[in-house]
Amino acid sequence: MGELELLVDELIMNMSTHAYPEHKLGDVTVTYSVPAPGELCVELADQGVEFNPLKVEPPDLTLTLEKRPIGGLGVYLVKTLAKSLTYRREQGWNRVTFRVSADS
Repeated sequence: MGELELLVDELIMNMSTHAYPEHKLGDVTVTYSVPAPGELCVELADQGVEFNPLKVEPPDLTLTLEKRPIGGLGVYLVKTLAKSLTYRREQGWNRVTFRVSADS
């Protein structure tokens, strides 16, 4: 799996798990643009519970797997792999935008 697929997979998995509690149905949109040659900008959006991934504290990677709490690693991967990452809440939508480049 490449970086782009991993980023999209992690963000959509997070949305499907946390955005719509109690098995409620909801929409997720994915849009993209090519702002410059060799660069891709992707936005994922949902109308679920407000969640800003930029406020998630990084996991303590010094802990052993047995002592490490569940959660946070996916957001950490997204923050680490994306060239840029932004979040905004707009008219009831969570919007997470990231950029990747062809050479990453």
